[in-house]
Amino acid sequence: MKFQSMILRAFGGFILAAALFSTASAQVGKPNILVIIADDLGYADIGVHGGKAVPTPNIDALAASGVRCTNGYVTAPYCSPSRAGFLTGKSQTRFGHEFNPHVGDEARLGLPLAQRTIANVLHDAGYATSLIGKWHQGFDAAHHPQSRGFDEFLGFLVGGHNFLLHKDAEPEFGSAHSHNMIYRGRELQHLDGYTTDLFTDEALGFMNRNTAKPWFLYLAYNAVHTPLEIAEKLKDRIPTEVTDPNRRGYLSLLLGLDDDIGRITAELKAKHPNTLVFFFSDNGGSGRKPFFAYNTGVNTPLRGDKGQTLEGGIRVPFFVSWPGKLPAGKTYDQPVSAMDILPTACAVTGAPQPNGVEGVNLLPHLKGEATAAPHDTLAWRFGPQKAIRQGQWKLVDVRDMEAKTQSGWQLYDLSTDIGEQHDLAAAKPELVAQLSKAWDDWNAKNIAPQWHGSINEDPTAPQKPAPKAGKAKKK
Repeated sequence: MKFQSMILRAFGGFILAAALFSTASAQVGKPNILVIIADDLGYADIGVHGGKAVPTPNIDALAASGVRCTNGYVTAPYCSPSRAGFLTGKSQTRFGHEFNPHVGDEARLGLPLAQRTIANVLHDAGYATSLIGKWHQGFDAAHHPQSRGFDEFLGFLVGGHNFLLHKDAEPEFGSAHSHNMIYRGRELQHLDGYTTDLFTDEALGFMNRNTAKPWFLYLAYNAVHTPLEIAEKLKDRIPTEVTDPNRRGYLSLLLGLDDDIGRITAELKAKHPNTLVFFFSDNGGSGRKPFFAYNTGVNTPLRGDKGQTLEGGIRVPFFVSWPGKLPAGKTYDQPVSAMDILPTACAVTGAPQPNGVEGVNLLPHLKGEATAAPHDTLAWRFGPQKAIRQGQWKLVDVRDMEAKTQSGWQLYDLSTDIGEQHDLAAAKPELVAQLSKAWDDWNAKNIAPQWHGSINEDPTAPQKPAPKAGKAKKK
């Protein structure tokens, strides 16, 4: 009897070892997934989109290494709601995350706790997960990245942060901006350095610590968002003919971002070739002086800026690269969305999608296996602003920042008028009626904003004053 028991235990151990080996073998074939987000990047400031102010060879090379989506969109023209759309694979207006979470009840400010993130999904699929950089999805412990599926976190919790860190400086916290308040996990750090470089160092370390299983990295740079600080090492590379101090600061941040994108892509090529990479900006550049977080970003030929549902606010640089699996040097011209990243990740990992996902798996489209457009319709609501795109047509009701008025419905043919200069609403009333009804049908599934007022209020207007910057608040 004792001998039989020993045999059974040994057999059980063999079965367990075989199962673990099988699981490990399956994980080896899964790709790493890297999502790189730039903050407030001007559409026209990178070389691949015609930018000539400073060279961006590494961002351009990343675009050339895969598929450049010429009609790449985010789900909102503002930082936090845009990121909420990417993280959940659905329009953030479905769950009330319409505005930035600036001030108020921290227990409910941020990505609603019922929403599963791409990090939750991939963590449960056996991936090591990390967020490096900007979070902006809530401040309290329950909304912290490590409560939302990320194993590791190095970065800041709010919307903006200084670039030039000083370990002896007094940490300062405001609900829109913080200073010298970088966290590792939930612990405040005291650091010297340049955030773009520090985030890149951390990203390289994460990649190389996780070779036994696939990893998911959300690398959320704060470049090129304000404050427009110039690192000493970049000062001499800013063109001397650029004299506007704001523009000089922006270009320095862009140079630093491009340098570090080069470090990341070199590491991927050398050590992590089986990596699916997404690169996009969270919204358009902020090129209007009266506007909050003005950074001189240039969005031409697009009209509008961050904070608007015009193309300049929601159409962004958008690249997808996967060496050997996606074609290199290709452009894809059908509309795609940042909410497509989660379902694409689910498709390549076999992970189940959360309920309510509205994005689609992009791979068949980018490979040329699917000829239909990924989306029949894309729609937006941002406070009183709204927009819908179907095929070549876009209907938009936009906020005039200076006049603080709404335009009413305007209709544009984006196939011939990417700059939204020729309003065809009066000439095509039937199409306006059709598209406005489609927007109403889409909007019927949205809910009211969960903080900072109603959809009739301007979300780009300054909120009531943030808490006075002062001693750090640990989260």
